[in-house]
Amino acid sequence: MVGIFACVASITACASPEPPPSLYDDATLAAQVADHDGFDGVAPLFQAWVHGREVFYWTIDSQTEQAMPVYRLCRGEGSRCEPIDHPILVDHLPGEDGYSPFGQIYEVRPSDGWDGQVTSVEELLAEVEAQGWPAPRATSEMMHCPIASLDAQVEVGADTTVGPTRSVYVRGLEARCFDFSASRPNRAVLPSGEMFVRHVYVLTREGETEPLMEQVRMTDLNGDGDMLDSNNIFGAALEDSDYTPLWKMVAVTVPADLASIDTTPAYTDATDMFDIAPDYTITPRTDRVLDYEITTNYINCPMQSAPGSL
Repeated sequence: MVGIFACVASITACASPEPPPSLYDDATLAAQVADHDGFDGVAPLFQAWVHGREVFYWTIDSQTEQAMPVYRLCRGEGSRCEPIDHPILVDHLPGEDGYSPFGQIYEVRPSDGWDGQVTSVEELLAEVEAQGWPAPRATSEMMHCPIASLDAQVEVGADTTVGPTRSVYVRGLEARCFDFSASRPNRAVLPSGEMFVRHVYVLTREGETEPLMEQVRMTDLNGDGDMLDSNNIFGAALEDSDYTPLWKMVAVTVPADLASIDTTPAYTDATDMFDIAPDYTITPRTDRVLDYEITTNYINCPMQSAPGSL
């Protein structure tokens, strides 16, 4: 079968197989990815707040709540299955029905002694059947690795950017993605592959029409020389067990005299504004919130794990 090189150590050594052709050598597919990957040149680092401290994040154009299947080859005993040195496999590209920047991991366990390569989901499933491997097992583990153009860049520090580096095989081709989940604890998706969603609060003073966000107002509110700061507040931090990169926007009207990033922000935690129940129902705190609306806007905003990296 094309793309599969089965190796048995007792018979012969197997050289590392060559990667498949690059997706980016196909002008049509490269243009499709560039048009729909959610990146426009360099994705800047924006500033917001969580749990009383600053946090930095990116905004990626994406509205889907559904993760797509991502197949990962692994080996192990029982429920433990450690990934092997083989790229992940997906079946969809940006701009296609079924594509998502979020992935639900499906574990595939090759037989002992297999040291080969598969370059498409179709090929992988054929090998599972031909070799009698266990059927792919859906997990609750979420992967956040949006496939991107090679020209896409993400700002990770002052005058420092990175491009997509993780290899992913798609229908016999090699693409690259930004792996925002590589340095984070495992995150969960629902059994159906639907994403968990938390709130991000966007504040507007009473009597004003624009939120307390420099990039919207096109004004350097805190005088630091850029227009990337805000009084936006995320409902969960990266270290929280219920962190997710997918957020539903809550538009909040606050008192007209509220101190914000133009001085020292009075609100830097969701609990400064709302009582939050275990099921994430929010109740505004008296005199701190004049009005609010849980919008239908979903935003893909991964937080930065450390300066200089994703």
